[in-house]
Amino acid sequence: MPSVSNIAIGANMAAAAATKARHGMNESIARLSTGVRAMYGADAAGHSMGKSIAAVGASYAQAARNIEDGMSYAQMGESVLLEVANLAQRLRELAITADNADILDANQEAALNSEAALIGDTVQSIVDTTDFNGVEVVDSATRKSVNVAYYSVTGAVGAPPTLPFEVGPNVSITATNAITTASGIKSNADTLLAEVAEGLGNLGADLTALKAFQGAASSTSANMAAASARLMDTDFALETASLTKN
Repeated sequence: MPSVSNIAIGANMAAAAATKARHGMNESIARLSTGVRAMYGADAAGHSMGKSIAAVGASYAQAARNIEDGMSYAQMGESVLLEVANLAQRLRELAITADNADILDANQEAALNSEAALIGDTVQSIVDTTDFNGVEVVDSATRKSVNVAYYSVTGAVGAPPTLPFEVGPNVSITATNAITTASGIKSNADTLLAEVAEGLGNLGADLTALKAFQGAASSTSANMAAASARLMDTDFALETASLTKN
């Protein structure tokens, strides 16, 4: 027996399919135009996870920049100490020359004394006035902390704390502005050279460590950025195919 219905089943099915296709097209267009895979509620959990990873990756990138600043600070100290070493070497030469006082005339001795005094003042001025962003570079026994690592989880079992690294020559340069004569200043020069050698050694070790820390921070940042992108970014091939299908 035939039955009769006032409901257009075919038309309703077509409308439902059209609505579904319209939503699919809108979703694909939104994801393709924004580059965000989570548009229209797609994988919200993945997007949240990706945001957290991206934030940590950005923090590692900033840590790498912090390390670069620390390296610049150390390199400034290294340059200053190298100049001080050159001046200390000249002081020692003047002291040795002054040992021949018996065969030098008064003018020659005066020239030696004048140069020695000027070098002493110059060394003192260099170590006292050379600053990095207002921070003393050399003439201080206090090393400066540089934040070389960043960890996203605090208080978790086994999670290491933020790791500061101290940078600096860690020597205090003996005052040289009281030098007035070339005679007898060999010990002053030797003291300066010893202090410079110690400071350069400390800075060399600092720079080696900072380069390693920076390499690790940069690689970590890049890897976390890649992981974040896989979670959050639109798959353009997949979405283009979905748009075409709809």
